[in-house]
Amino acid sequence: MTRLQRAVAEGRIDLSEFGDRVEAAYAAGTHDDLAALVADLPPDAPPPVEIVGTRAPAELSTVFGDVKLAGPDAPHRVSTVFGDVRLDLRGLRTDAERIEITLGTVFGDVDVVVAEGVDAELRGRTVFGDRKTQLAPVPRLVGTPRIVVHARSVFGDLRLRSLAPGESASRWRAMVDRLAARHLAPPPTPPLPPLPPPPPPPPLPPR
Repeated sequence: MTRLQRAVAEGRIDLSEFGDRVEAAYAAGTHDDLAALVADLPPDAPPPVEIVGTRAPAELSTVFGDVKLAGPDAPHRVSTVFGDVRLDLRGLRTDAERIEITLGTVFGDVDVVVAEGVDAELRGRTVFGDRKTQLAPVPRLVGTPRIVVHARSVFGDLRLRSLAPGESASRWRAMVDRLAARHLAPPPTPPLPPLPPPPPPPPLPPR
């Protein structure tokens, strides 16, 4: 019955034919009789497939360990003791206009990566550590939220930066890639040798 109703809504059959088929469906005695009534109609769409393994925990805390998260979701609060917090938000997918994340470490660093063109802000303070914001000055990506990172660190650094898609978030990996690109670059073309000096003029004939 559902396939017949959808066929009417899509204009594949008219109301008169719908009524005839419904009447025949109630009079059908076997599954084959029912199948014949919808044989010329497209089959039902398969149910949507749920993708698992992409949901980030809302809150997370560790002691003597690092927290590394990447994916379409962002956590609300993360804290560590003797460990780093590293978030890669380039794959973030959300309809929210603003996202706020609270991060804290003791004897650890906070490193947050966003996609180039995402409006992001780092708030908070560090004790005995550095605080850096390194965002590329590019046009804002349409449809992306504003990300506000509230971070605190004791004996650690706070860092918010933007990277292009596919660019490694590891500083060591980025250094290796740059060295490899420099090594694979073709050697510079040597300069052309200088032209030889012109020959001296012939001597004048004696008078």
